[in-house]
Amino acid sequence: MSARATLTLTRTLLLAAACLAGLWTGPSAAEGLQGRFEVRSADLDLKDGVYHLDARLDLPVGDAVMRGLAEGVPLGLEVDLVVERVRQLLPNSKVAELALRYHLQYNAVSARYVLRNDNSGQQRSFATVEAALEQMAELRDVPVLDRSLISPARRYEASVRAKLDYGTVPWSLRVLMFWVSEWHRESDWYTWTLQP
Repeated sequence: MSARATLTLTRTLLLAAACLAGLWTGPSAAEGLQGRFEVRSADLDLKDGVYHLDARLDLPVGDAVMRGLAEGVPLGLEVDLVVERVRQLLPNSKVAELALRYHLQYNAVSARYVLRNDNSGQQRSFATVEAALEQMAELRDVPVLDRSLISPARRYEASVRAKLDYGTVPWSLRVLMFWVSEWHRESDWYTWTLQP
């Protein structure tokens, strides 16, 4: 085992021990992601030979989460897109798969909420948490798929789902924490027929 892997394992074990001993509790359950979380609508629009994703999400973000964001607790969003060719006698075949990742956090220096697209590195800043969350919930004109991957003679289905993470609980500790669902939510798949 490398020195780096040993150090990571040691840190994880120490944090796990602190959690189990009650020394670190993380955000309370009241600050978790509560409420409806779903992909309300989604579509792929062809522009200049590239399909662009438009999607609208319902985010389960209440007052407690907005207060947490104002105190610097990060909010992460991942939007998964899958395009499959529909086949009659065989399982559908996957044509494309993409994960779009976004990260929202308050910057105390600029007193602004910064929304970063982790895929492209682009950032936008907002004066209010409400404006930042509204932008996070509305994906517009995101290029995702080249037209050459789609044949007009075939039938396709596109599916989108979203995953939301609130806080900084490491994935390695989530198996130890029965209340993890308070910080991580995953929507159902939203599926529609793609018209080539």
